[in-house]
Amino acid sequence: MSAQALIIRPVESFDLPVLTALHAACFTADWDQPWTQRSFSEVLQMPGTGARIAALGPEPVGFALARVVADEAELLLIGIHPEYRRAGYGRVLLDALLEALRKAGVDRLFLEVAEGNAAANAFYRGAGFEAVGRRPKYYQGQDALILAKSLAPKHCAGK
Repeated sequence: MSAQALIIRPVESFDLPVLTALHAACFTADWDQPWTQRSFSEVLQMPGTGARIAALGPEPVGFALARVVADEAELLLIGIHPEYRRAGYGRVLLDALLEALRKAGVDRLFLEVAEGNAAANAFYRGAGFEAVGRRPKYYQGQDALILAKSLAPKHCAGK
């Protein structure tokens, strides 16, 4: 199936078990911390927080969770089930999230990623994120890189 077949929609309360299962499948590194249904519920109740779920037909394959404060946002989590990785779904999901954040007036998106997570680092760099800082020993003793991406529209000079 192509990445164009991916359906992306806002997360609803009935999706909490799906988010929990996807998180458990997606985040298996030593530095990852498990999220429960309660974890997702509590975070989603915070002002400015929202999530999207990605599905192929009825099959949920990924999700993204972000929090907006004023004109900045933080990507808290994004994951694609391992069986569906390397098919472009992560990028389609990220692009849909970026567009929703732009429409919400967000100018800059931040995230933290484990320095040793080569696949995630390559994914974010390929999407235009740049390193802006570091959090020592943030992930179970491993440093986190703070990445950022401008979402503000680019204006051409003289037009």
